Amino acid sequence: MRTLRFIGMAIVAVIMSVNFAACSDDDEEESTPTTENIVGQWVLTYEEGYEIEPEYPEDNREWSHAPKDECEYFGNLTFRADGTYTEYDLDNSELDEGKWALSNKLLTLRPIDATYALDLNVLEISNSKLVLEYMEKEDDGGVEYAKMTYKM
Repeated sequence: MRTLRFIGMAIVAVIMSVNFAACSDDDEEESTPTTENIVGQWVLTYEEGYEIEPEYPEDNREWSHAPKDECEYFGNLTFRADGTYTEYDLDNSELDEGKWALSNKLLTLRPIDATYALDLNVLEISNSKLVLEYMEKEDDGGVEYAKMTYKM
């Protein structure tokens, strides 16, 4: 009887350790952005978004497409380890440059010649994929939203 109980406990211990090992893999899928995994050249592959203009509803629009000959909001991005970035249009002409900072899942871009900063939420990041989200709510009720998907 003791032998059966010992074998049963051993089987339960093995099953429990397999379950714990399987659960730890699931946690690794959601990666927290770090300086190391955001540094590099990111190419815009897909964007979606919308604009709501309460005073001019005829100007409301939404989009969802691969980047065209002109970007809606953002272009290709190069982040450097020294905290600087450059944004390029699809034809590789420089659009903007400045400094970037990362805090948890918030990526802040500060263009050199601007008095404002752009806050982007990092929705997803891996070695080859970056998904950023931009949203601005204006005092008049207007909203600008963009979600950009990049590849390394």
